[in-house]
Amino acid sequence: MQSPTKFPSTFPVPLPLASLLCAAFALPAVAQSDMPTVVVTASSLEQTLKDAPASISVLTRADIEKRPVVELAELLGTVEGVSLSRSGNAVPGVQLRGLGQAYTLFLVDGKRVNATSVSFRGNDYDTGWVPTSEIERIEIVRGPMSSLYGSDAIGGVVNIITRKVGKTWRGSMKLDTVLPSDDAQGDTRTASFSASGPLIADVLGLRVSAGYDKREGDGKVNAPVNGVTQPGFPLIANRQFGGALSWMPAAGQDVKLGYDTSRRDHGGFILERHASALSHQGRYDFGRSEVTLNADETRNLVGTVTGQVNPNKANNNSLDGKLVLPWDAARQTITVGGELRREKLFDPANVTGLPGTPGYRQNPTVKLSQYAAFVEDEVALRDGLKLTIGDRYDHHENFGAHHSPRAYLVYHATPGITLKSGWARAFRAPTLLQGSQNWGSVSCGSATVGCYIVGSAALKPETSTSKELGAQFDYGKVGGGFTFFRNDLKDMIDITSRTADRKLAPSYSNFIGFLPDGRPIFAYQNIAKVRTKGVETSLRAEFSPQVSVRANYTYTDAKNVSGAIGLPMIYRPKNNANVTLDLRPADSWTASATARYIGEQYLNVPASGLNLVKKGAYTVADVNAAYRWNKNLTVSAGVLNLGDKGSQRDTSADFNEEGRRVFLSLLAKF
Repeated sequence: MQSPTKFPSTFPVPLPLASLLCAAFALPAVAQSDMPTVVVTASSLEQTLKDAPASISVLTRADIEKRPVVELAELLGTVEGVSLSRSGNAVPGVQLRGLGQAYTLFLVDGKRVNATSVSFRGNDYDTGWVPTSEIERIEIVRGPMSSLYGSDAIGGVVNIITRKVGKTWRGSMKLDTVLPSDDAQGDTRTASFSASGPLIADVLGLRVSAGYDKREGDGKVNAPVNGVTQPGFPLIANRQFGGALSWMPAAGQDVKLGYDTSRRDHGGFILERHASALSHQGRYDFGRSEVTLNADETRNLVGTVTGQVNPNKANNNSLDGKLVLPWDAARQTITVGGELRREKLFDPANVTGLPGTPGYRQNPTVKLSQYAAFVEDEVALRDGLKLTIGDRYDHHENFGAHHSPRAYLVYHATPGITLKSGWARAFRAPTLLQGSQNWGSVSCGSATVGCYIVGSAALKPETSTSKELGAQFDYGKVGGGFTFFRNDLKDMIDITSRTADRKLAPSYSNFIGFLPDGRPIFAYQNIAKVRTKGVETSLRAEFSPQVSVRANYTYTDAKNVSGAIGLPMIYRPKNNANVTLDLRPADSWTASATARYIGEQYLNVPASGLNLVKKGAYTVADVNAAYRWNKNLTVSAGVLNLGDKGSQRDTSADFNEEGRRVFLSLLAKF
């Protein structure tokens, strides 16, 4: 008699969570129904979710409208494979499959957004450049997509897709207020508006949108620990405005001109973004084409050092295009495309060279150019079996040529079961700052007695190799799946190795000298290897038109394996799970309850591997209900973080979850 199968000890699923998932996967199947979801981010073609050659999730407009959304990162954190970087109480950054937030590429309608050059952060500003009222859906591709999008897409891509200009006029307005149960926590107010419609029927259309949200800063929400009180959330205030014209001069031809401006205040650090885009899409007998010219300027009005005002600005201009060519006789679709991109940063405070050296502060500008060409071929090997292969050639002004190949198989074993498997190699060039030896910034906690960090022209680009294998099932009202993944990242760019201790500093591998005032200087460096691996699972079931459930669970093992002993990476919970129960007791009433389980994670991991700091696991539950007054007016209310969990911050590396709070929302459509 065979012994029962045992799960390895390296896969610690909490017992209550395991019971929940086992019960969920035992749900019965029901007949297939509903229209399939179409996505555009996973390849150069529009495809249904189950045909897409990638692991991809979609957040819909309905998901966004259910509750007040100040920061989209919080909503993205409910998707399988996504975790949030929560250093202190800063706005969280989005991480995919255990890789840091710098490895997640954000797009708005397929156009790159990146505030890193002016803020020295990851993607914590890039989740909110668009008013939520204008978002149609968000596509999250988990896994490298450098073969299509180039650098920064090693971890994956988040594509925020806005609403199209309609053939008839439509509009919406949403007002939210959030009141915390603790008077020391800040209130939240949000307002958004959008309208769209034809100016000349079937020829010219207009779309406008605007949004504003503000979360007041916290008072003394954290109890003292060893006599030290950690601050709560800072003031968060954002505003956005956008407009677009859509011109259809002939059948199959679409020209769009858009402009967006946004202002985002994170605790007094203020960024403004001005973005313009001109695009043309054409459909012909032989295929279709797309060309887009983007001009993007991001301004940091304050700088990055507390107590100082050092404004800077970055410009990112690009021209990209692609041509999609169906080859029906060979059962293939071939896509060819390319991109020209130019980046520039003007920063008188940080692009200065080293203090006390010749040429200091003589040239406050750093810039670079790069170009790329890519090809992708989707081949129908047989009925139900497709292979997507592609490669992108990038030539970077400072780091030369790099290839990013990808291969992905999609096999529909039965009408309800799909198998997917992929392999990809990706690269990420050092940022404009990391690779510039003229860039430098104060660090180590002080602008006068700390340390100094600088870019390095000796950096090598990061490279990764990724593999995944998964299965999905879809029987209409019941569906789900699982995916195993592994990513090996080499030459990770790092600046965590630094100290203000002047005696200890020379022992660091990236120490390069002292400033005239004695502060040690450290350069960005490459570290050998990081590995992430794990499994993502998801499930949805509609028991009846009145009751449905969605659930997902992610296990992630993310480690720095450069040394003899692998070290866990910070802000990467090994276990994450989300469950949502949706109810529709009557045509005019809807309700839902959600639970987010955030597993144990590390807040600080010294290079020695000693004295690691952990944060315990916790669960956050929300409930809400909505009443549709008529076809134009909906009122919603609910309680967020019902159990008031995760609210105490113990150390500077720790973070708060927002505590228990109630919300009221009004949505008007016309």
